[in-house]
Amino acid sequence: MSSVNREVLRAYLQVSRGSSAGNIADGQHKTELQPQICEGEKKVMKGVRMAIALGLVAVLIGLFVVLTGQGTGQGDERELTFMKPTEDVINVTDYIADVENVGTDEEDWQPAFQKAIEVAQQELRPLYVPAGEYKTRQPIMIVPVKRELTRSGWHCGLRVFGDGHNLSVISQQVETENVIDWTGLTYRESAYGGHLSHIGLRGGKTALNIKWHNNFTLESCYIHGPMEYGIHAEGWSSRFLNSGIRWCRKAGIYAGGVGTFNNCIIRDCYFSRDGIGFHMPNRGFGNRIEGCAFELCAKAAIYLGGTMELGAHPFSVESFTINNCYFEQNGYSNVSFLPVEGPVSTIHLDHGCAQITIHDCNFFLPWAADRKPGEDKIAECPAISIAYCRTGHIYDNVLNGAIELRGACETPEGTAPLVSALVVENNRFRMPEPGMGVTDPLVEEEPGLIEQAISQHCVFRMVPRITCQGSPAGQVRPQCLGDEILDTESNTWYKAVGPKNTNWVPLN
Repeated sequence: MSSVNREVLRAYLQVSRGSSAGNIADGQHKTELQPQICEGEKKVMKGVRMAIALGLVAVLIGLFVVLTGQGTGQGDERELTFMKPTEDVINVTDYIADVENVGTDEEDWQPAFQKAIEVAQQELRPLYVPAGEYKTRQPIMIVPVKRELTRSGWHCGLRVFGDGHNLSVISQQVETENVIDWTGLTYRESAYGGHLSHIGLRGGKTALNIKWHNNFTLESCYIHGPMEYGIHAEGWSSRFLNSGIRWCRKAGIYAGGVGTFNNCIIRDCYFSRDGIGFHMPNRGFGNRIEGCAFELCAKAAIYLGGTMELGAHPFSVESFTINNCYFEQNGYSNVSFLPVEGPVSTIHLDHGCAQITIHDCNFFLPWAADRKPGEDKIAECPAISIAYCRTGHIYDNVLNGAIELRGACETPEGTAPLVSALVVENNRFRMPEPGMGVTDPLVEEEPGLIEQAISQHCVFRMVPRITCQGSPAGQVRPQCLGDEILDTESNTWYKAVGPKNTNWVPLN
């Protein structure tokens, strides 16, 4: 309570006590002095109410000062951060004086970006790219800065953001140059903590090169039309969120090279008309693709495994999960734009894959593998093709193409296939109809591959089948070792003791 409030209350109590004592001493009836006492009480209470009101006003002003920080250094910083964000960022348009050939066909914003990035890194402030198209003719280089506060010493936690992926667009005019190079100096001196959001990247060789960059975040961006890769990514614990990646001739995201690609998440992204949507040939552990859509990717929507580089671990792509994704019309030949070599499918597992999980995905309208440009024919092609996978689980998917076992790995070329400890179960296949659907849910490129996989402890519960007319021997292929089936003619149960259709033995 303030000193003013205390004094007013003390005066009120003294007046109240004095009036009561006078009444008793004078021996007068209380009602005789009532008008005078009530008038005094009214004056005192009016003062009390005024003091309380002033106190409440003071409290509200104090709360406003505390929350907004008016008059303090801390408050000024908060106001800049939350009340006026544009005053606490580096605006690339403030460096228009550094733009080369302004207003001509040779305009180049790259020098302006380089100057703005330098200032932003020195002052630890975000870089803001207002709405507009920024043409460049050289790659924008974001090089990590040496800082003592980080364990590795190299830090590049710069945040670059725009007004929207279709409003703030950086457009590379030279096909042999990248749009942004945001990478470490070497693998052991990787960048760390970059953040790119609400920006469009167009053209160039690779739109976003984040080779040797850990803990990177891409959010609400749009990448369109590079000659090779939308994103070339290496590093760990990066996130790619809510972004569109389209018309990338080789791959939307290429996660391969000297470095590893570990514990990364690709979530709620849209891949369309890429050579391969997501391509990870080697060296990655614990990655996830969740809730993404893949449409019209030429060779495959997702291609895992294949290349063994620089002494990589024999199981080069391990513990990879694909879930809740949508696939439409992937695996088609568009040789006029996208280079395609070898067989096509929606998801392909090649040399070095291990512990692969695919579940709760929807595969819709696969193209025919032999489709010619201009043809609208849709026919069966594999939804999932497998040349190599050691341990995996494929379940609870809706498929409009078969699961195919390949006779050889694509890379290294001609490597013998290996499929072991793979469980395929509880999938739903679309009913056959003209031009689409699945007539045989499990196929093999060469005879004997399914039997070989079953002998390697694979389980294929493709279509539930527990009865047959007559002995299953010679007519039914076991779906797994230990599979049981009932001959309804003789009321005899049979059990599979091997992978071949002749490996049935009666149980009773």
